[in-house]
Amino acid sequence: MIDVTQAKDARIQNFLLGGHDHYESDRDAVRHLMRLAPNIPQLARINREFVARAVRYLSVQLGIDQFLDHGCGLPARDNVHQIARRAGTDARVVYIDNDPVVLAHARMMLDEDRTLILDADLFDFPTILTRSEQAGIFDPAAPVAVLFTSVLHCVSDMRNPWRHVAELLNQLPAGSVLVLSHLTGENGALNEEVSALMQELTGQQWAKIRSLAEVERSFDGLKPIGGPIGDVARWQPVTGLSLQAVDRTWTICGGVARKG
Repeated sequence: MIDVTQAKDARIQNFLLGGHDHYESDRDAVRHLMRLAPNIPQLARINREFVARAVRYLSVQLGIDQFLDHGCGLPARDNVHQIARRAGTDARVVYIDNDPVVLAHARMMLDEDRTLILDADLFDFPTILTRSEQAGIFDPAAPVAVLFTSVLHCVSDMRNPWRHVAELLNQLPAGSVLVLSHLTGENGALNEEVSALMQELTGQQWAKIRSLAEVERSFDGLKPIGGPIGDVARWQPVTGLSLQAVDRTWTICGGVARKG
């Protein structure tokens, strides 16, 4: 049974991106959020554009053809495998989530060759890697693009997301790449206020907004490629790209970095 009275991050993201898979609780959460972060719909689009540019870049420039998309959320018009295949690669993509709504939609809409939808915790790497290999769409000896895009705000500091991200990259071969983005703010008190609000509205699914310095920790030991770690709107921007944040209180920060 799905509790439609409780807002969920995947449905909130779907609403922000103009989708149709959301309920009044999710829309109400966005209305509350926008009182403190009025440019949040714009930031959601900036993040989505960043993911598309990153996947195309990795596919075309580095020839990477396997992706692990952690916390993939509800299927969108341009999913990772679609972007990569349009770029000319025979992409193999594993989508990871444990939200029952996401899983139900994904199994209906993403039933394609060389894609796999896994019901797993973001950091259950033994399950993720073993089942991906068993499915025959994952080569553990070849470089992998690991995506954590707009999802780690749901992971508390107590779970130490930095250690988990590093552990996964340590298990992957040289040439593997991290693609990561995160809602950030540099006003600590305001970060805490918004985080507390979203924790309440989502039944503690949200964890926290982080600073750029905290996001940069996820890239320790990796070499940034395509641009520096920072505002993702400025990473490999497309000529004429109109998605520029006006309110600098909030930014989607992250980047792309390669294991040596």
